[in-house]
Amino acid sequence: MPLRAFALLALAGCVSPSRADPAPSCVDDGTPYARAGLHARLAVLGGAELDGRAPGSAGDVTARKVIAERLTCLGLTPIEQVFTAQNGKETANVYAVLPGSDPDVGSEIILVSAHHDHLGKGYFGANDNASGVVAMLAIAQDMVQRKAAKRTIVFAAFGDEETGMTGSYYFAGHMPADVPMAKIVQVINLDMVGSHSSRGFVAAMGTFKGFAATKHLAKLTSKYPRLNVGTGGTARGSDFEPFCKQRIPYVFFWTPDARCYHEKCDTVERIDEKRMVDIASLAGDLVRALADSELDLSATQQRLGCGVKYPRAS
Repeated sequence: MPLRAFALLALAGCVSPSRADPAPSCVDDGTPYARAGLHARLAVLGGAELDGRAPGSAGDVTARKVIAERLTCLGLTPIEQVFTAQNGKETANVYAVLPGSDPDVGSEIILVSAHHDHLGKGYFGANDNASGVVAMLAIAQDMVQRKAAKRTIVFAAFGDEETGMTGSYYFAGHMPADVPMAKIVQVINLDMVGSHSSRGFVAAMGTFKGFAATKHLAKLTSKYPRLNVGTGGTARGSDFEPFCKQRIPYVFFWTPDARCYHEKCDTVERIDEKRMVDIASLAGDLVRALADSELDLSATQQRLGCGVKYPRAS
């Protein structure tokens, strides 16, 4: 590993300063949604050193190492699923499994996802989507810190989203043996959660009437009075899509960025960190509520699908 990359990993709270020392546990290195910790990881993933994490670039490789090291020091076992990006270069999805504890619903899966790539070449993608990855990692820490949830939680960082969700479609088409599609009962997708101030709201799309996530979210939003949460709404073009096509319900957390979407001004300095922290925490509360829900998530999925009339993928 290049020395510079090693320094970046250390800054992200992922490795010990000495190569001879074992990696420390990150489970109790602060509250999961502490702004300082989220900022440090955002500064690495969305900073100039990684240059936007284009698939197959040095920044992409380092970003995946940062994610994997963080999951490792949380006590999880990250796995890379390698595939070829649309630009012909090799990249990978990174995922880890937190097993459920319940004998009846423990095999059901809540999938928490965010894409780790961006455009590169000076387009840093701090909001799109370093912010979502940072939020996902905070949720992973939160879930590990608490007692085991009833259902299994899978954390997935997908590659090459920007060219048409290539990584998530690859994942859905080549499901790992430890993440069977038939067991996924809910997707929580985080994409661009760092620009609440742009339009003054965060969308929680896919929260349609009758869904378990909608019921739980309605109870949780009062804890976050500074967030304006927009519910309902059909979305397109993010990593929940291949799972929705398999009739799996989703909640898609997203904040519009009126000025810097896919522009070079999408930098760490412009992130609305206070509300990003709130969004990450709200999403984490929802993940936990669903993972421990007494509602029959599998039955709801079978009855309602994802609430969008995609033709079912073959």
